[in-house]
Amino acid sequence: MPKSSLHDIQVDRIDRNPENPRIIFRPGELSQLTESIRIHGVQVPIAVYKQGTRFVLIDGERRWRCSIKLNRSTIPAIVQEKPDRLSNLLLMFNIHALREQWDLLTIAMKLPDVIKLLKEREDREPTERDISRETGLIIGVVRRCKLLMALPEKHKRTILSELQKPKPEQKLTEDFFIEMERSLKTVERAMPELVRDLGKENMRSTLIAKYKKGTISNRVDFRHIAKIARAERVSADKKVAATSLRRLFDATNNYSIEQAYEASVAYAYDERDLLTRVSSLTVQLKNYADDDLDEELKDELEELRSTIDSVLGE
Repeated sequence: MPKSSLHDIQVDRIDRNPENPRIIFRPGELSQLTESIRIHGVQVPIAVYKQGTRFVLIDGERRWRCSIKLNRSTIPAIVQEKPDRLSNLLLMFNIHALREQWDLLTIAMKLPDVIKLLKEREDREPTERDISRETGLIIGVVRRCKLLMALPEKHKRTILSELQKPKPEQKLTEDFFIEMERSLKTVERAMPELVRDLGKENMRSTLIAKYKKGTISNRVDFRHIAKIARAERVSADKKVAATSLRRLFDATNNYSIEQAYEASVAYAYDERDLLTRVSSLTVQLKNYADDDLDEELKDELEELRSTIDSVLGE
């Protein structure tokens, strides 16, 4: 066959690409395309390469799946030369980077292969910028995927199980694990002794259990764990912060992230935020003369002065 040629290929002679990171195809996502193909046929050919007497998909798995569902005997396909494994992987990533976003875990499960093959090709460890350029993924997505890559296998299986459910029914989502892992990485950097004592997996298990029970109500709460671990940055007592985290990571109680935050560093972050606002207001007021202020603003400033005098007087 020529390097690239268009053919009608029997649907049952085509296999999915083993390097395609996407492994979850929800029925609802395929129904509209199935109906379109039922009425109009496959308007955009799929892309495949030949392998023995069969063909392997490069692009168009949804169209192929819909054609199988409709019992179509053939499908239009552009037959290309077989790529090497790295080229095949990068092709998969770049095709879909321009379309719908995959579930992050499916990317994370293939990304180690990409990193390994890029390292072999370049004879050096690829940077996040290298990975982004080669795959078409933005650097933020690469970083989020690396957090999922580092998870123990049992947690990856949990995410995969959740991904099979409709979006509203998913609880232990990719975003949940990403937020949790970010917070635990901060604890590991700022308070390594805590992770050594408690064990990172035990800490994970406790947070997951408390989230399931509702003790932790929102995955965004995990960001407060990072703030507690960085207590010294806002001149809060590190020992108090560590004690609060130890209590939080105790699976036998219902101590929440919010309780740990309020008991340890909330006041320090509030003071820092207040200082930032006061400094900003001071800079702004220096640019005003008395004649520039309207009566309403003057009244508010008089009220502020009275409040400041009261606070300082105490």
